[in-house]
Amino acid sequence: MPMIMNYKCSNCDFELPSGWGGYTYVVDAKGKRIVCPHPVELSIIEKVLGPDVSREERQRKTGFNSHCICMKCLKQFDADFNIMESGEPKDPRRCPKCKSVNVLTENELVGKTCPKCKKGTIQELSTGCKS
Repeated sequence: MPMIMNYKCSNCDFELPSGWGGYTYVVDAKGKRIVCPHPVELSIIEKVLGPDVSREERQRKTGFNSHCICMKCLKQFDADFNIMESGEPKDPRRCPKCKSVNVLTENELVGKTCPKCKKGTIQELSTGCKS
């Protein structure tokens, strides 16, 4: 079971979502991404896709959304930057608000300068809890 982490600035009140950087999802018949919370990811995937889904279909219809931040406008959003068979990421690395490509995942931001106050650094701190 993974440790639940907090992601926050060492200097100001800036925070990102707690957890481990993102979450598994499955795409339903309408194309909507359904969150698959830990530890019941597999049961949600089976419920959405059915018990007899092929391995290929399961791989195509599931993914991992990372918690992201736009370094320009500070918009927080979720996206899947994993590479598909085509060589392209599932989602573009672009802010949905300002369209900047200066976007980092929560995990990529750890140890870097806070995008809000520009003084502190983003820390990954254990909550002491496991999921």
